[in-house]
Amino acid sequence: MITVKDIYNYINQFAPFGTQEKWDNSGFLIGDAAQEVSGVLISLDISVSALQKAGECGCNLIFSHHPVIFQPIRNLYAGSVVYQLAQKQIAAICCHTPLDIAPGGINDLIIRKLREEIALEEEMLPIEADGLGRIVTLKQACSLPEFAGIAKKALACEVVRYSAKYQEKIKKIAVCSGSGASMLEDLAGRCNCFLTGDVKHDRWYKAEELRIALLDCGHYHTEVIMIPYVAALLREAFPELNIIEFAEGNPVCYA
Repeated sequence: MITVKDIYNYINQFAPFGTQEKWDNSGFLIGDAAQEVSGVLISLDISVSALQKAGECGCNLIFSHHPVIFQPIRNLYAGSVVYQLAQKQIAAICCHTPLDIAPGGINDLIIRKLREEIALEEEMLPIEADGLGRIVTLKQACSLPEFAGIAKKALACEVVRYSAKYQEKIKKIAVCSGSGASMLEDLAGRCNCFLTGDVKHDRWYKAEELRIALLDCGHYHTEVIMIPYVAALLREAFPELNIIEFAEGNPVCYA
C-alpha cells in the first residue's frame, strides 16, 4: 500500500521541503497522511478544474507547485477548493520554492529548455546563496529581440515582453521562474539579461537603471514545465500508481 506520507517522503528527497523560503507554505497541506493513494494528479495549481479532473480520474492526491493554502484562511465556505478537497478526501501536497531551488528543478528545467534552442556554457551559478535562480552564459552574444524569440519558442509562450530601450548584445543570462523581478538589485554587475515572469511596471525602470535587459515570459510558462518532470519522477518511483498530468492552460488570454 502506498500512502500520502510515502509520496511526501519521496518528494522530500529531490525537493526538500525544509529549503522553502520563509514566506512560502510548501508541504503536506490537506488530508490524511496515512490514506492509501489511488492516483496522483500533478498540476501547477489546485484549481476548480484540477479538482474536477482529479475526481474524474480517481485521484485522491493532488501534487501542485503553488500552495493551495498560502495566506491564513479567515473563512471556509462550501464550494471553495480547500473545502472541497477536505470534503472529497483528496489530499494536497504543494512544493513551491523547494521545487524552484532543487537541482534539476524548475529553474534548471528552464535552462534545459533554452539549451535546446541556443548554445550555453556549461557552468551555472545560483542567483542567491540558497540556490534560488540560475545564471548562465551564452556561447555567442545575441540581441535582446533575438533572445526573446528564442525564449518564447523554448517555453512555448503566447507573448514575451522585453525591455524596449535595451540595445546592447546580451551574453550572461539570469533566470528565475515565476515572479523574480524583486531580485534585480542582486543581479547588478552579474548579468546583462534577466528572464522571469510577472514583471511589475516599476521594475522595468529599475532594470534600465541597472543596465539589465528584462524579459518577461509569464508566470505560467516559466513554471508549467514542472508537470512532466515531476510526473516522470513519480512514475519511476511508483510504477503501480496512476499518475495524471494536468496542464489546464494559461489562465490569461491575450487580445
